[in-house]
Amino acid sequence: MKKLLLLFISALLAVSVQAQSSDKPGNWKLIVSDEYPADDVGVATYDVVADFGADPTGVKDSWSIFQTALNKLGENRRGGVLFVPAGRYRITGKLYIPTGVTLRGEWKRPTKGVAIQGTILMVDNAGGDELESKSFITMEPSTALTYLSIWYPHQNPDHIKPYPPTVLYGRDGVWGNEYCNVRHVTLVNSYSGIILSRKNGGGCPNIYDVYGTPLSRGIEIDNIADVGRFEQIYFSPDYWAGSGLEGAPKAGSAFTDWIYQNGVGITMRRNDWSYTCFVDVEGYNCGFKTGNSMSGDGNPNGHNYSFHLKDCQTGIHVDGSSSSGIMFTRVEMENCENGIVVSSADGPVQLYGCEISARENAVLMESGSSSRLMMEQCTVKGGAVNSMSGDFVASDCDFNNTTPQVFIGSDARCILKGNRFAKKADVQNNSLFECHIDHTALTERSKLPEFPDLRVPETKPARVVLYNVLDFGIEPFVVPFNSSTNTQSIQNAIRNGLNSAKDATAAIQSALDKAKADGGGIVYLPGGRYKMLGTLTVPTGVELRGAADFGSIPRGHGTIFEVYAGKGQPSGESFLKLEAGSGVRGISINYPEQLSSMLPAMAQYPYTIQGKGKDIYIVNVGIRAAWNGLDLFSNKCDNHYVDYLAGHAFKNVIRIGGGSQGGMVNNMQFNTIVYACGAETKFGSWSNNADADNGKAYDQNMKELRFITVEDCTDEILYNDFHYGGYEGIVFDKSGAGRAASGKALGLGIDGSMNSAMFNALGSAGFPLVNTQLVALEAKSTAFPDTRYITLGETFTGNAEFYGIDLWGGPKHSTVINNGNLVLNLANFSTTGNVYHFYLPKSTGKARMHNAVVNMKSDASIANSSHEKQAFVGASVLDVESWRIKLMGEWDCNLTLTPVFEATDALLSRTKWSITANVNNGNARNAIDNNVSTRWDTGQSQKAGQMVTVNMNAANKLNRIILDSSKSPGDGPAGYELYVKNGANADWKLVAEGKNGTSVLIIGFPEETATHFKIIQTGTKGGYWSIHELYAALVDDTPTSISPEVIESAGEIYYYDGRLAWSGLKSDVDNQVEIIDLSGRRILSQQVNTNSLQLSGMQGGFYIVVVSDGTNVLRKKLFFKD
Repeated sequence: MKKLLLLFISALLAVSVQAQSSDKPGNWKLIVSDEYPADDVGVATYDVVADFGADPTGVKDSWSIFQTALNKLGENRRGGVLFVPAGRYRITGKLYIPTGVTLRGEWKRPTKGVAIQGTILMVDNAGGDELESKSFITMEPSTALTYLSIWYPHQNPDHIKPYPPTVLYGRDGVWGNEYCNVRHVTLVNSYSGIILSRKNGGGCPNIYDVYGTPLSRGIEIDNIADVGRFEQIYFSPDYWAGSGLEGAPKAGSAFTDWIYQNGVGITMRRNDWSYTCFVDVEGYNCGFKTGNSMSGDGNPNGHNYSFHLKDCQTGIHVDGSSSSGIMFTRVEMENCENGIVVSSADGPVQLYGCEISARENAVLMESGSSSRLMMEQCTVKGGAVNSMSGDFVASDCDFNNTTPQVFIGSDARCILKGNRFAKKADVQNNSLFECHIDHTALTERSKLPEFPDLRVPETKPARVVLYNVLDFGIEPFVVPFNSSTNTQSIQNAIRNGLNSAKDATAAIQSALDKAKADGGGIVYLPGGRYKMLGTLTVPTGVELRGAADFGSIPRGHGTIFEVYAGKGQPSGESFLKLEAGSGVRGISINYPEQLSSMLPAMAQYPYTIQGKGKDIYIVNVGIRAAWNGLDLFSNKCDNHYVDYLAGHAFKNVIRIGGGSQGGMVNNMQFNTIVYACGAETKFGSWSNNADADNGKAYDQNMKELRFITVEDCTDEILYNDFHYGGYEGIVFDKSGAGRAASGKALGLGIDGSMNSAMFNALGSAGFPLVNTQLVALEAKSTAFPDTRYITLGETFTGNAEFYGIDLWGGPKHSTVINNGNLVLNLANFSTTGNVYHFYLPKSTGKARMHNAVVNMKSDASIANSSHEKQAFVGASVLDVESWRIKLMGEWDCNLTLTPVFEATDALLSRTKWSITANVNNGNARNAIDNNVSTRWDTGQSQKAGQMVTVNMNAANKLNRIILDSSKSPGDGPAGYELYVKNGANADWKLVAEGKNGTSVLIIGFPEETATHFKIIQTGTKGGYWSIHELYAALVDDTPTSISPEVIESAGEIYYYDGRLAWSGLKSDVDNQVEIIDLSGRRILSQQVNTNSLQLSGMQGGFYIVVVSDGTNVLRKKLFFKD
């Protein structure tokens, strides 16, 4: 039997109840139900039925009642929860959720074939279009929609018609589109489910635990500029079919075919680092799809973990990604027609630990994609592997499909290293370019770490009883916050309120102590600002809760602590102390005396929050202007749980240690912008901020802030934590007692740091990092000129291990390795350090990089001189000076960034070419000057109509155009059209077109005879379009083959100090040496009777070197130094 407790405060408290001010809304009640379990104990501000008269039977229209109640809660951003008890609610109009407000019902996690129960919102309109302006629910920034189901009773499964989005993130006319939260929601039969506004950009959308049968678009992400989190998403035709609701289709009826032909589970467009984890999509046209932004500028990156994509036409379709790369780890594609299809991608597509069983193509890299697909420790159970273009790299994988297991097309390249085959290996290699195929088993390869179930655990107090601080003699003050207020009026109101407010510390502590004495409970703080001159302790069994319990930075909404305690006492008492078995959630904390005019010399304070024992939780807490954030190191805090701690700090965000075991720190979201732009209404118009100090805030964080310190803990899990703007990102260190950390991290993101990841010490069990993204900036001052992505300190021993990692920015060095071992698996360096990729100051450190793409800066070196032997590189794509290669500790099965033709006469001579451009024409010649360090570029953002035209001054047969911008990663064309003509007065002929050109773009087309060709840029993109070298070629498309049973080449060519040397050829016969420049001119042809040749007078640059003993041939693209 349902046991729903809606308990009024007056009935619960044995204390006197003071009359509440008329402008303090709320009939606060607990939401507790055995029938409808939840992760927390809800606190309702209003009940839409009891307080406003909504009809829970679904007979009457409740639209105006809902909106009236939501508007009431949204006044002046006080926030709160509108509770919708179980029942059906007919809604005929559009709903808007104002900032600070949660719409919460009662919900059961759906099970296929079991009728949907709980709170059901019935969308009562005819539909007919997908207009964003008609969305059913539109969310303003910092809002939540939780624990309910949404149903379209008029949708006909036999004649499916479009409807506007069910949930739209971003209200037109409201500045920003940030921190919208949908959690525990069933989209029974939405046409388009949860959509980010295409008109109103924003950031940090959150979607968690969403089920249903969206028919066309399940979730579409676009136009966001800060990290989104999308977790625990389950879409299948079976949820609607088994819903038990009127008009539900039969399982397997015609609507399932409609979804199979039209439905997309998740569409990811322009995002920013976003995390998508634990996704299950069944029976859709496409499970997960990427694409260009609908606004025309931007593509997705980010990490994706633990997908199950079943019975879809295509599991994953990549049709656009940023140069930063996009990672898919532990993805299972089961019984799809196509597993993964890559149509276009600027950066590499990285698959780690994935399983694919497909009916047609397990892997398809389409013709013209020029993309890179990297696979590590994957299993192909069924389906063809076809790479028609681009680079295909597979290492340590199992190919259990039928023969030929892998097909490499003429415009593709491959590295196949250390793979296993259920049947006799059969690789059909038709590539025109250098490839590496070696089936020799790999050694010393660690397996991808596994993570436990990362569902949100229950976080509840010891007793289900509510204590409201209003009943303990304190009220918050509320400032006007509406369309007629501005920054100045809001800031003045805050200052006046703080000046006149009394200290709330004693009253709140009294409520906490009362709850403790009674055996536990929830101490609730209605929305508004509380002046805090002292500190608080949350006792065992007690939860301290505010009015806005959802993921958000402090934005002036909900419950706010304005903290004065602890100024100038960094070693003093923390403001909020959590005793064992206590928690805090739904509160923002600000330090009003941290004035931006003080920058950079901010006042020092103790840690804002301190854990005092085991089983504590910090959920949905925002902090800003804090000196130090969360202390989990002073005391042993076993099983601590942190989820969506967000905001800004000046010195340390979080420090973990104290010998703690089994802790989790999830979804932290920190960004300097929270404080730097705090004066803007979008960020809260805080009284301690001025716009003029924006830049100073960034400078201070870059010089002083550390995001995470990890020490003296075991079995710690870090999950999807992100920070922008700091001196140090994450630091692994020893405690004062000399103990270090062990655990694992998934989805760590460090952006805009001077030193992104620092390893000084690790525990014996290690701390592997999976799906990591690191950005290190170029030094802005002499305070720390040696910026880098990763540092291994002088005292470090053991392994710093990364499994799937993307890195970009502009540091001095990619990595600094003093001691210990750096292990990089499946890595994409969109840009390297400006000086060294591996900087090894001593002889004690080592670097091991496997299955990586490295875009070396033009003046950078792979390693510092005399330390190359400490670097080991295999199955990777990168350019390294040839003379350094033979000095490396290992150099195995690597390719250069720019493809090297196996037929050395394929490239057309450029000696007679002339070139023009309709933008930046003065530099056009740089694109054909045989110098990869120079370039032509647009000098402006990419936009349609930018054009490069080449007059070859002779008629040539050609079928390939190659644009090399590998020295400027990310500068490939957003879109392109290629035209040719034969004769100055002839008409132009379109022969090829495409989009998302990579840093090395190969455009193939049927053979033409032409004197001219031109490339027109057809897309939009924030960066330049660059061409370092432009080539034309005529290639023979006749298939070739390489025996799959033999290592492709037993020899190697080296260049060092003006001398060529090679190995693997016969020494008892003359060797023929040819050197060809990249324009196709033969520079040297000579026979020698040794395995080396001294060169002189060679101009610096890249060349193709071919050496043959008459039987075997070695080919290599080498860089000659002047």
